[in-house]
Amino acid sequence: MTKNQSHEWHERLEDGRKQYFRGYWNSREWLFRLAHPDGEEWMPLQPTLENWLALRDVLFRKYQRKRLPLKHLQTVDNVLESLGVRVNEHGEAEQITDVG
Repeated sequence: MTKNQSHEWHERLEDGRKQYFRGYWNSREWLFRLAHPDGEEWMPLQPTLENWLALRDVLFRKYQRKRLPLKHLQTVDNVLESLGVRVNEHGEAEQITDVG
């Protein structure tokens, strides 16, 4: 697996401006950063479930185009499963329910 990788995406705020997110793989773990439209620096971000799902979506699209190894996608899937969410074959998030 490549040692360091950065993957970015953005979301629109209510006022129409873009808010940028970055998922950074440092060879051991994922780190998240956030950039506001008014700010110039990337600030650390404690990731939410929505951030993990957005990162997985970005990684999956890169994996489909053969621009990313499957191992990166699997690391995010492992984190999502530890949070109680599984992504099905259609890319939709499902809550994990214990049967028993």
